[in-house]
Amino acid sequence: MNILYVFIFLLFSGFDTWASTEKNDEIKIIIENRNAFLLKDEVIELDWNSLAKSNSSVLASSFIVEDQLTGKQLPYQIIQDVAQKPALLLIQASISPNSSLKVVIKKGTPETFKTKTFGRMVPERKDDFAWENDKIAFRMYGPALQATGEISSGIDVWVKSTSELIIDKWYKTDDYHVDHGEGLDYYKVGPTLGAGGIAPTANGKLFYSKNWATYKIITTGNLRTVFELSYNPWLFDGKEITETKRITLNAGSQLNQVEVTYKSNNLDTISVAMGILKRSGKGVSALNEKLGYISYWEPTNTNFGTTAIGLVVPENLGMSLLENHFTAFGKAVNNTPFRYYQGACWDKAGEFVNDQSWEKYLKEFALKLKTPLKISINQ
Repeated sequence: MNILYVFIFLLFSGFDTWASTEKNDEIKIIIENRNAFLLKDEVIELDWNSLAKSNSSVLASSFIVEDQLTGKQLPYQIIQDVAQKPALLLIQASISPNSSLKVVIKKGTPETFKTKTFGRMVPERKDDFAWENDKIAFRMYGPALQATGEISSGIDVWVKSTSELIIDKWYKTDDYHVDHGEGLDYYKVGPTLGAGGIAPTANGKLFYSKNWATYKIITTGNLRTVFELSYNPWLFDGKEITETKRITLNAGSQLNQVEVTYKSNNLDTISVAMGILKRSGKGVSALNEKLGYISYWEPTNTNFGTTAIGLVVPENLGMSLLENHFTAFGKAVNNTPFRYYQGACWDKAGEFVNDQSWEKYLKEFALKLKTPLKISINQ
């Protein structure tokens, strides 16, 4: 009996040791979608410190992220803070309506995943700053173009029907006003807010900045690109202000996150307007103050199809038409980031073929901001 007892004790002690080792080699995460719609190819933020607190050894060397149900690896990107230390782990996955995704992080060699975001300053084209993901592309004008007299702080759109990154290719060929099967640049900004730009407003008037003056790339990678554009001081209703935009574009998203910081020695708050340029011709617009979005399905271009523009402004103070823009109004606090979202789609890309499908996307985007993902680590 004593020998049998010792054998059983050792057996179960060994099992406990194996189970403990197994547990120490992974981090388990449950990600809950509490919305009644699919989150497709969603880029999900996981707090690095929380992951490290749960199991730092897993993150200390090469690791993989797996969908626990399918066993397939998920793409990821590590985002660093200003001290160049890991701050966020981004992963990309789809989550069904009102359901959960179980993810495991464990030691291993990750697959090589496709890079889906990119951004850079383009000195070969008068200091454009251009950025893109696998869905859409954008640009804003810089100091070299301003020197020619062309001034605009609005946001330009390049439409595309490919998931490939095209910025470098299109600038190299310098023929991007013609569709060669991947898309083109036919959106006209001019001295307006374009596709969801922002400007201070007072007495029913927009006070535009000039072109961006300096830029800084925060990160660019397979799932997210982040950069900042800063502007020289200008007068807003007789008072000097400065502006910095931090723009974040995730893979799989039609919309950018825009964080605008105004600074002034004379103002505590600044009234702002985010606008979509209204075209002549028959388009379809929807201004939803309650949910905080503006949808604009532009008049169809006979040669190039239809571009649609969208704004999501969670903290809007009303919406109307101002200086030929569909506009959402807000209140920015001095020296504090004001956040909103803007973006676009193209019907020839095949995902959004009418105004209803585009408005549905914007509505669901606004709703998921109100009901974000619930994330549990090792629970």
